[in-house]
Amino acid sequence: MQIRSAEFVVGAVRHADEPNDGLLEIAFTGRSNVGKSSLINRL
Repeated sequence: MQIRSAEFVVGAVRHADEPNDGLLEIAFTGRSNVGKSSLINRL
């Protein structure tokens, strides 16, 4: 898989606030300082 572009669409705290547009959604979760931002930057 090769990602050609990405964009931030919306931030939501509750599941009900998420958009229902049929697009694939991916979440990165974890403790502080474990490399989440580094992983996203590498993508």
